[in-house]
Amino acid sequence: MKKLISVPLISIDKITTLVEQRRAFNFKTCELSIYETRKEVASFPLSFDGFTITSMLKGTKQVRFSDLIDREYLPGNTIITPSYCKLNIDFPEASFEKPTQCTALTIDNSYVKKQVDEFNEMLEESRFIKSWRILDEPILIYNNEDLVNIQMKILRLSHSNDPFKEIHIKLLLKELVLCVLKMQNIMMLNKNSFHNNNNTPFAAIVNYIRQNIHSEIQIEDLLKISSMSKSSFYRAFVGELGISPYQLIISERLKIGKKLLLEEKLSVKETAYAVGFSGANYFIRLFKKYEGITPKQFVNKQLRF
Repeated sequence: MKKLISVPLISIDKITTLVEQRRAFNFKTCELSIYETRKEVASFPLSFDGFTITSMLKGTKQVRFSDLIDREYLPGNTIITPSYCKLNIDFPEASFEKPTQCTALTIDNSYVKKQVDEFNEMLEESRFIKSWRILDEPILIYNNEDLVNIQMKILRLSHSNDPFKEIHIKLLLKELVLCVLKMQNIMMLNKNSFHNNNNTPFAAIVNYIRQNIHSEIQIEDLLKISSMSKSSFYRAFVGELGISPYQLIISERLKIGKKLLLEEKLSVKETAYAVGFSGANYFIRLFKKYEGITPKQFVNKQLRF
């Protein structure tokens, strides 16, 4: 999980509202907004008139989609939302001294459709994805390095006097849409693998990893399951999903590790060995790298809610 660096707050003399004060940067294909809230608020309605990528920079929020489930929204998280999708936001800890801050990048729908169509034309030999599309429901995801790097470039360009920034941003948006599609794909394929019983190469691979999570997993075993060559296997993973097979294994180990820590109340050391890590220190190091906090901090945080 990667965090975006927060940008300077609005100067006090320019504050006109304590709830979602907005700065906007307008371009031909997108609009970048930076929002700041300086007081506690409950059930604030929010929607956007285009495909939007909103990322937390500072502070804490609770967000609800149409399912009304409370989701913690923190730095290191991004919400992908389609046009006019309604979000419901709480600001439980916002104050004048410690405001929340987030970005919202709304991209022209016709531009997004054009890019998705272009990417789909390149999927003739795809092994995992039948057709790429933007989901018609919001999702909350952990930031990855690619997503953060692209968004930071767009943020910097928005504040710059670069005469060519419109061109730069248009090129970055293409990268950003592809990055989001890959992150969305891995999340949905992971979700669907619980239900489709090895009917696809990806489902078979994920199920094998889950069934052998306590053991050392060799890439050669995954190659046999997928019936792919090593080069095709890696190319499909990185090209279509944006991660390596190794990263998928680590992700599954950590996902199961979190359940063991919370539901089975295992110690950090017991959890590390139960999900196939060679020791607790390695588990802690990877947990912090991917989740942004240590396993103990994760447990303590969950107990507070």
